[in-house]
Formats: sequence, C-alpha cells, structure tokens
Amino acid sequence: MNPATAQGNDYDRRSIRDNLALAGWVFAWMASLTISDKAQLYGWWTAEWITWLSIAVNAGLGVWLILRYIRLLRGLDELQRKIHFDALGFGLGISMVGCITYSLLVTCGYITDEEVTDIFALMCVSYSAACMYGVWKYR
Repeated sequence: MNPATAQGNDYDRRSIRDNLALAGWVFAWMASLTISDKAQLYGWWTAEWITWLSIAVNAGLGVWLILRYIRLLRGLDELQRKIHFDALGFGLGISMVGCITYSLLVTCGYITDEEVTDIFALMCVSYSAACMYGVWKYR
C-alpha cells in the first residue's frame, strides 16, 4: 500500500470523525438551548434552580463545543484551515455590522419583537456561506 494513500485515508477518517463529533455537539448544545428557552416560555419548570441548572448545562455544552471546534481546526490541513479562518473573519464582520444595524432598527422602532436568535442566524448563515464559497473557490 502506498504510504501517501494510507496517510490520506487516515486524514479523511479523522476529518469525518471530527466533523461528526462537532455536529453532534452542535446538536446537543442547540437542543439544550431549545429546552431551556421553551421551558421558561411555557413554564415547564416551577423551581428556579432547575432554570439555573438548564442555563448552566447550556453554557457548559457551549464551552465544550468551542473546544471541539478548536480541535477540528487544529486537525485540518493548511487549505481547509485557511477556508475556515477566512469564513470566520467574514462571519464576524457580517455579524458585527448586522448586529449594529439590527440594534439601530430596534432603537428607531422598525423592529418591535427583537430576538437575539436573529443575529445568531445571520452569523451562522454568513459563516456557512463563506465556507461553501471557500471550498468552491479552491476546488
């Protein structure tokens, strides 16, 4: 067997494993966010300590998600890392401009039902679009 082929296969397996692990942690984090949000909204929990616990679990899963993402980035090759870092820069810039614009729209009264998740969605979509563009650009 060609050593370069074996190394490429190991890289592919590790990349798939790390991406699936990250997707799993994103799902767990978003599930805990949804449960905490809906429980508060619909009054599922009456004890305040349960609400605090759900918030702490969500924050803990968020920190673990960040650590998994850093691990994923460290395991990428140079081109994939460049694509992700460019996408992070684009996503951060769009999020900052979008957040300030959104804040001004709320202040001026054009948006009355403001939600933080609107900014989060903008950040996720801009990062994902930038990743897809980077993969297309360097294919």
